[in-house]
Amino acid sequence: MRYSVFETAWGWVGLAGHSARISFLVLPLPSPEAVVAEIIEKTGPDLVRDQGLFVSVTEKVEGYFAGTVVEDWGIQVDFSLYPEFTRRVLQQVSCIPYGQTRTYSDVARAVGQPGAARAVGQALKRNLCPLIIPCHRVVARHGLGGFTAPGGVELKKRLLELELRGREHRNSSQFQRGNDGICLPTTSPRKATAR
Repeated sequence: MRYSVFETAWGWVGLAGHSARISFLVLPLPSPEAVVAEIIEKTGPDLVRDQGLFVSVTEKVEGYFAGTVVEDWGIQVDFSLYPEFTRRVLQQVSCIPYGQTRTYSDVARAVGQPGAARAVGQALKRNLCPLIIPCHRVVARHGLGGFTAPGGVELKKRLLELELRGREHRNSSQFQRGNDGICLPTTSPRKATAR
């Protein structure tokens, strides 16, 4: 597997994958060494550094953390790494537009499992490509819910606040095609609230 590490306005980020599919994204950490350690923990030590990997995605991630609205990451996710239910959840979540949120229950209904809100939360814990699969946009009915990436719920709150500021400057569509996802019409947009 190949990987790259680069600096953003929020810290060091890493990408890993094969050819045209991304397998892993590390959200901002304080050092490039911390990013590499996180990639190795998730993927194993058989890595080759390639700073030319996913150049377009790298530029979009840098822009995202600088406040640029990113609607399309321009990369496919390697969904073969996930069990079926998790894959369906992640594909649906990849359809949530920038600056909007859905509840765990909304996602459960969208994947045809209306009583599976907790299972949706468990599936989101397995997301190896946050931002590209925007699990931070899935919130609890009353509050933010959880977030297992380094930085926890505080990072989730910051990501949602960044997107809300970006959303104020444009209109959001009610449909969006995700990363190999089959997208359904969205429910009415929910504003992310920090409670």
